[in-house]
Amino acid sequence: MATRTLTRHLMKRFGLAALAVVVGLSLVAWVLQVVRTAPEVLTDATPWPAALRVLLLPLVPIAAFVLPVAFAGGLLLAGRSLRAEGAFEALVGCGIAPRRIAQPLLGLALVATAASAGLSLVGEPLALGALRDDVPTLAASMLAGRVVPGSFASAGPGTDVYAERRSGDVLGNVLLVRRGPEGSLELAARELHLGRDAGGNVLRLRDGSLRREAADGVVTATFAELVQPLGADALRERIWAMLPAGLAAGPAAPFDPAVLGSMAPRDRYLLVRRWAPPLQCLLFGLLAAGLVLGRRPAGWNAVVLLAVVAVSHAALRLLEPAAAVGIVVPATAVLLAHLPAALAVAGVGARLYLTRAV
Repeated sequence: MATRTLTRHLMKRFGLAALAVVVGLSLVAWVLQVVRTAPEVLTDATPWPAALRVLLLPLVPIAAFVLPVAFAGGLLLAGRSLRAEGAFEALVGCGIAPRRIAQPLLGLALVATAASAGLSLVGEPLALGALRDDVPTLAASMLAGRVVPGSFASAGPGTDVYAERRSGDVLGNVLLVRRGPEGSLELAARELHLGRDAGGNVLRLRDGSLRREAADGVVTATFAELVQPLGADALRERIWAMLPAGLAAGPAAPFDPAVLGSMAPRDRYLLVRRWAPPLQCLLFGLLAAGLVLGRRPAGWNAVVLLAVVAVSHAALRLLEPAAAVGIVVPATAVLLAHLPAALAVAGVGARLYLTRAV
């Protein structure tokens, strides 16, 4: 009974502290990301379901990225508080070995690793897919929401639209100007409608004229109706900027050898790198548990954890170019990047196991 009570108490103290740090850091990172990028994507014409997805879905990959470090940091904070209370010394003095005290922390590390795997392997690909599917809707709403009668508004890369009046998704007395490497195109029309066809969003112009300037001369013509594509490439880049680099492949892709074999080396590496957060969560959590139960000052523990985290992330970044061109096997690159963390865990764990109660 006493052992069970001790386990529950330690799991509660360490679990609540880790959860608070994970939630706090995730929300801070999410707010900073959304405040920086959402104004570029959302307008008053954005449908509210799409707006909610743009605002909320980035929280999934952000949480997957933050969880390993925040979880380990939460363990260190809880350990510092318990050590200040004299709890560890009291337990050891009662004949409980540090490795026994570490068992609840190991359980928490396994739970956090499972949560990290769910976020990284399942949640993040689904969030990316949902945002990617919303790109056409967001592109249309951006144009409808940003067109102000009497001024030009961007309608995609190299494309500007001027309208004298606006009613919903219908613009009146419109001038559309497109500039590119091949020349410029000016379209004047009585009405412009935002619509969709099999190829995506389009601009439907009615009762107008066009003027095209190119290297071979100038062409003018009139038309009853003309359809122009509404490019979404620029918006797609803004959406991807809200999220860590990743692949469009679904959650099942890392487990499908056929999908892995058909991918380019860089895509394969980015797909395999989805395993990095759960691996970090396990290693950083075990390291934090060992540091908490050691005899080093809390400041020293924080320095060691931050150093291991920095080395792991720097190694992932340094090995990425080699894995992206096929010089290093992607799985090998991910494992090598976390070798220093594994060695640190082994060293701390060995000292913890050999330390006995007094």
